[in-house]
Formats: sequence, C-alpha cells, structure tokens
Amino acid sequence: MLVALDRPRWQQLVACCVSLWALAWIAGQFVDPDDAPSALGVLGDLAARFGMTGGGWAERVTETWQHSGGGLALFGGLLWAATTERGQLPALLGWVAVMLGAERLGYRPAMLAALAGMVGFVLLLWITAHLSRRFLDGTTLFPNDVVRAGVTAAALAAVVPLYAPMLFLTRLGNPYLTKGPRPVPAQRREETQITDRERA
Repeated sequence: MLVALDRPRWQQLVACCVSLWALAWIAGQFVDPDDAPSALGVLGDLAARFGMTGGGWAERVTETWQHSGGGLALFGGLLWAATTERGQLPALLGWVAVMLGAERLGYRPAMLAALAGMVGFVLLLWITAHLSRRFLDGTTLFPNDVVRAGVTAAALAAVVPLYAPMLFLTRLGNPYLTKGPRPVPAQRREETQITDRERA
C-alpha cells in the first residue's frame, strides 16, 4: 500500500528502523524456529556487530520485561486498531509493544494476543454501532465505517515490517517511472475559459 509510505520525514526514519527490527525478528522465527532470536536479542546482535556491546544491556532489559506482565502485546493490538491513513504512528508503536511483549509470551502468543486485541476492539465497536448509532455527543457510528476503518488499520499495521523494503524499491524505481499529466481541476478550468473569453 503506497499510502503507508506517505509519512513525515522524521516518521519515515522511525518507520524504517521499526520495519527492519520487526522484519529481522519475524524472519528469525522461520529461519531457525528452535533457536529463534527474541526482539531484544535482535537489537543486541545488531549492536554487537557495530561494536556497541554496552555491557549486556539487551540481556538486562530482556530480564526486566520477562518479569513484567505480557499485557504489552494486547496493548500493541489496540494501537494497531488506532491506526489510520493520516495517523500511522500507532502502528509503529504497536509493533514495538508487541515485540517487547513477546519477550515474556513468545512470538506466537504475542502475535495472537495483539490480533485478539485489535479484532476484539473493532468487533466491540461494530456491535455498539448496531445497538446504538449515536455515540459521544452526536457523533454517528456506522457498522460499515467501523469495518472499513478496521480493515484499513489492519492493512497499515501488517505492512510495517515491509515498510523499509517498500520504501527502498519505490525510491529505486522512481527515476524510471513516467507520470502522466495531471487533470486540471474544474475551478481552474472555468477560470481559464473565462480568461480566454476576456482576451477574445
């Protein structure tokens, strides 16, 4: 989805970092399932490759998260559900929360908890829309709009790990694409016709 690439520049940098982190973490689950790296383990390995050992900070943070609750994965799913085309930052924060929650729960339970949180929230809104369409000071809640917003949020959250490769391929192919002429807006077209008549 090209709309996922439409972000402010600072958010593009954050999205690339989170995308590469999530992609490496997910790939590790399939490449070596028996000894799959944790999300913080991926960061620790990356830091070690650049010579930033930092005295085992990744291990200490991992121990801290493992002794905390696994509610971060559920919270990550709620952040995924809050993602919109104009507000894509929650998807990034959701992935960070899910990866940190996976330090205690593991990859599959954390992903399932996040998906359950997102789907459960959208389902709750959908049921609320059917029961009462009036919602918070005259704002209307329509079931079709709830489903559409939920699908958009899920799609934008799902492409976060693929963001960095998508951005790279888009930037690589941009010079070779030919863009057609943009249609003239109706108002400008009318103004141009009036100007032509005045000149005649």
